[in-house]
Amino acid sequence: MSQIQNCSFLTDIYLNVFASLYKCDFFGKILIFFSFFLLPPICAILKKTVRIISRKGSFMQISKSDFHRYLSEYTEDELFYKKIYLLKKEHPETFSEYLRSLDQDYIRSRRLFVPELRQEPWFPYMGENDLFENIPENIIISKHYRYTPEFTHKHDFFEILCVYEGTVSNQIQGIHHTLHSGDICIIPPNTQHSLGIFDDSLAFNIIVRSSTFQSTFFQSLAADSALAKFFSHVLYQKTEGNFLIFHTGDDPRIRSTLEDLYMEYMLHARYRAAFLNAQLMMLWAELLRYHENDIESILTSTSGSSTIPEILNYLSQNYRTATLHDTAAHFGYSTSHFSTLIKEGTGRTFLTIIKELKLSQANRALRETTLSISSICELTGYENPEHFMRLFKKTYGVTPGEYRRKHQGK
Repeated sequence: MSQIQNCSFLTDIYLNVFASLYKCDFFGKILIFFSFFLLPPICAILKKTVRIISRKGSFMQISKSDFHRYLSEYTEDELFYKKIYLLKKEHPETFSEYLRSLDQDYIRSRRLFVPELRQEPWFPYMGENDLFENIPENIIISKHYRYTPEFTHKHDFFEILCVYEGTVSNQIQGIHHTLHSGDICIIPPNTQHSLGIFDDSLAFNIIVRSSTFQSTFFQSLAADSALAKFFSHVLYQKTEGNFLIFHTGDDPRIRSTLEDLYMEYMLHARYRAAFLNAQLMMLWAELLRYHENDIESILTSTSGSSTIPEILNYLSQNYRTATLHDTAAHFGYSTSHFSTLIKEGTGRTFLTIIKELKLSQANRALRETTLSISSICELTGYENPEHFMRLFKKTYGVTPGEYRRKHQGK
């Protein structure tokens, strides 16, 4: 992540904090004001000890080192599902009799899913408004219960599946993916999928309102960056099989941030929503800083040895002189195949991407420097100032000089 992107991310944190200050009463303002400047030591304390609400509603102390134990403990529902799974697998001859013996009232009261007891297939659609009804926050975090029967479903919110330990079976639009420890899979709205864990592996889901995902994830990127446009294309413009997977492996930074996010959600403390949004932005920033080249998607999974993010990062650094032929050769592709790969992977042509990168840098130079137009042309790789000015006005509707007078100093 560039220094400019880092500054943008920090600016977003400041704006979120001061927006919270504006909405709070006097004492709330004081609390957020001091919390902002004391956030580093507070976070250090939270990493050592947090309070988590138990099922009975009472508080219990749990250290961060105990988080694995907390997540590993089997819940009542998990034990129910595990028993059914093992009986069906190990004693199929008596399984039907066992199903008939189950307490139907118990199953209904706990809203348990036993597909063998259903009269017809179940393909639910989960609505964001229904799921978040009476929930003031924009984020819901829940452990994925092991041995839950897989069921295909889709929804109109974002789901982030975090594999904490082991492996998870994931079906997206009928295509199977095996996720491993450290994988973070982003499933956008209206993508048909299912997932299952049938051993002691651990995973949890972060459910995010669509508007909140956009405001946290894309604010972590420069709005006009090539990578942001790639993510936007994958998550919003592809119509089937959308997904993004960050392969973070055993990165302790990502693991720690996920633990903090989960424990903050369970804490039910004041200003939880503000903390959750800020921590989610931190997670995106860390994923993009440390793992932007460890991304798999419906586009990159069939792109050969080089991923679209790697290609876009290369173009971001070499846009001044990059040509289609030379870039294709750099990544080991023929010109025609590489051109198709870029178009399918980003929704834009190679020349469009180069033009956008050059004009984006020219915009920044016009806003932030006093360089002459000819110097900006040289800086961004345009050899002919007249061509640059015609292209700039055609794209933005104003000349470079008019753009500078309007935006410089803002």
